[in-house]
Order: sequence, then structure tokens, then C-alpha cells
Amino acid sequence: MVRLARGLLEIGALCAITTPACHWTPDTSSGTNSVIRVEGGQAMRGSISDPSSASKATAVIFPRNPAIFAGVTDKSIKGIVGPHANTVALGVAGDVAFWQVPALDPVQNDPESFNFAFGLSISRDVWNSPLLQVGADGTTTLPLSVRGVDNAGNFGEATIQPLFLDSSAITGTLAVTLQWETPTDLDVHVLVPANNDAGYVEVWSKARSADPKTPDGTLDFDSNGNCQIDGRDQEDVVWQGAPPVGHYIVRVAAASLCGQTSAAWWAYASVPSVSKGEASGVLTEAATRNGEAAGSGVTVFEFDYP
Repeated sequence: MVRLARGLLEIGALCAITTPACHWTPDTSSGTNSVIRVEGGQAMRGSISDPSSASKATAVIFPRNPAIFAGVTDKSIKGIVGPHANTVALGVAGDVAFWQVPALDPVQNDPESFNFAFGLSISRDVWNSPLLQVGADGTTTLPLSVRGVDNAGNFGEATIQPLFLDSSAITGTLAVTLQWETPTDLDVHVLVPANNDAGYVEVWSKARSADPKTPDGTLDFDSNGNCQIDGRDQEDVVWQGAPPVGHYIVRVAAASLCGQTSAAWWAYASVPSVSKGEASGVLTEAATRNGEAAGSGVTVFEFDYP
């Protein structure tokens, strides 16, 4: 299934930062073409590696999870910068712009260092970027550079935080996948055959496993849950072992359109090299009624295994 083409992230309002000795021109337009965006930051023309290192200020970040998806928005990033530094600069070496974020919250027991926090967004076209690095083990990373900027506007040495890109590639004996292309909260529901009174077990975001005793028949990710947009726009129910024999029903629900008017989607099921069924469509606001409950959504296709 081919995903629809996606444009770069748009840039919202930028927060001006004063750096008296900084000679780099603020440029709010260059940020529209950079591979990253920093909410609450200011876009600066040029590469993060351009300013010379004339300060002892250092900066580190503490991502809750270094894995990212293309198109992720507002990923929470926190860190510390110091000494005597009230700004942190972030970017990817070689990019057209980098970003500066204020750091005004003193670190407890260390008045010369400051905490900072921001939301990081990644271009939906990041997989086409020449700035990506591929490791010997095949992992793909985006090397995020973090630099302290002292109170005189001088830059310190860079700390590199690799961000690991998740390609959302799915392998298994059976996979049921839902994909969409808008910042909306859609859910896949899979009715899995079972030896119980109902005759099936429903796998979805609130009941993510067909069998809690095994890792099989499990939903891998609740994408855009509660409108916390992660950019993945994909959910998969995957088996690595032998799936239950019987009749499967695939449903698509809209928990929320998150301010959008509609959401185009496509769903498919497959075993290695063989399709078990597929469907596509569009959900509108009417589909969000009872969209967060078991049994919600519309049946889009059914199939038998094996």
C-alpha cells in the first residue's frame, strides 16, 4: 500500500530570544525547510555547526524515548545547559537552519545551570533527508546536535543525541494494519476467533492483546491517542506465531478527528507475500460517535485464516 505524499511541517509562531553577541540572523522562513522544528524556539539561518566554539557552556538533553517517527509533532524533550548559559541551540549539522530555546529555570543546587524544555517536531519527509545516518547494524538515526549558548551569546561544543527512526516496517505470520494521512486519532479493531461465549476476542487500543499470556495478536502502537499527535499514523495487530484458525473481522473507528473535518484511511491484512484483504475509505465527524468504545467503528473487510 503506497502512502500519500506528504509535505513538510508548517512553522507556527516563533518566540524571539535575545543573544547579545550572536551574529546569526534570525530567519523565521528558513525553519520551514529544516528537518526539525522546535516549538517555542527561534529559527536561525545556517547549520548548527557553523558558530565557532568560544564558550565552556555545555548542554545535554534527556529524551524520554530516543525513537521517533517521521512527522512526529511536539515530542517532549528536556535538558540542562550551563554554566552561565541562558539559551540552548539545537539542530542537525548541515541543515538549513537550527533553533534556539531559552533556558531560564535554575537547576536546584546548581545556580549556574538551567533547565529547558521544548516540543520537537520532525519533517514528514525526513526519510528523504541526506542528513540521516545508517549504522553498521542497519539502524537509521538523525544526529541531533545540542549546544549551550552562554550569557554573552557564545556557543559551546556540541553534544550529539542520536534519534532513532522507526520505519514502521511490519513482519510476522499475520499482520492487520490501519494507515491514515491526517493528524487524527483513528483505531483499528480486530475481532479474533476465540473459544469463548462470544466466539471472538476484540483487539484494539483499550484491549491490546488477543491472549494476555502470549505476545501474539497484539496491537503494537496506539497512534495519535487522545490527539497527542506522534506522526506515525499507523496501527498494527501482529502475530509472530501461529494465529488462531477461523474468521476475522476488521473494523475502523474514529476516536477523534482532532479538529480535522475528515480522515482518509486504508486497511489491509497479510500473511508473508499474500494479501488476506484490504479496504479504504474516509471517516467524517459522524464516525466519532461512540468511537472510543469496544465494538465501535465500521466493518471494512473480513477474512479467514489460514
